[in-house]
Amino acid sequence: MRPSEFNAQIKLAAKQIYYPLCIKYIEDNLDEGFHPLALATLVYYLPKNILDLPSKEERRAAIDSIPQKATPSHTRQLVEHGVMTLWKKDRGGI
Repeated sequence: MRPSEFNAQIKLAAKQIYYPLCIKYIEDNLDEGFHPLALATLVYYLPKNILDLPSKEERRAAIDSIPQKATPSHTRQLVEHGVMTLWKKDRGGI
């Protein structure tokens, strides 16, 4: 798989917003050998998609769909931090 194809698949996975759906997309569309890299890359695309949700409650539900012990470690914290950083940046705070 070419890097551009991989990247496109991860972007599509992140558009699923809720972590279990993202994982399902990865499992259904990428060879198993790519799963660890896909999960590690997902944290870079997921925050923007979560931030684009229309309400705070929906954003919280999307973040809460990520297990505390997701692989790779600290996935939930990285996504939550990414959402908060983008939110502050979009509002001129950074």
